[in-house]
Amino acid sequence: MSIISNDMNNVVQFKPKPRVIKGYRMSFYEEIEINLAVICVNTFGFDEIGYTRKTLKQLDPLYIKRCLIEGYNSDLISKNGRDVINKIIDSIEEIAIAVN
Repeated sequence: MSIISNDMNNVVQFKPKPRVIKGYRMSFYEEIEINLAVICVNTFGFDEIGYTRKTLKQLDPLYIKRCLIEGYNSDLISKNGRDVINKIIDSIEEIAIAVN
């Protein structure tokens, strides 16, 4: 990105600061989102079976996302369920910090 001053000979360059991704945040806003995420990690997850609402917050959001995508692509989830999965995946936020 650059800004050109009134004097066309002076161009000020701005370099974006590099960022390091520290992790991801997944937010659940409705009960159905939590329930669907628990169903997907228990049905399509490969680490272990028996996750609950309480243990869901200990999981990596990318792992939950992978399980949700598997559920989305299966025939077990309804159209309404797929819409909820899209809503959950769209709410995932990247946590990044600027590096000097």
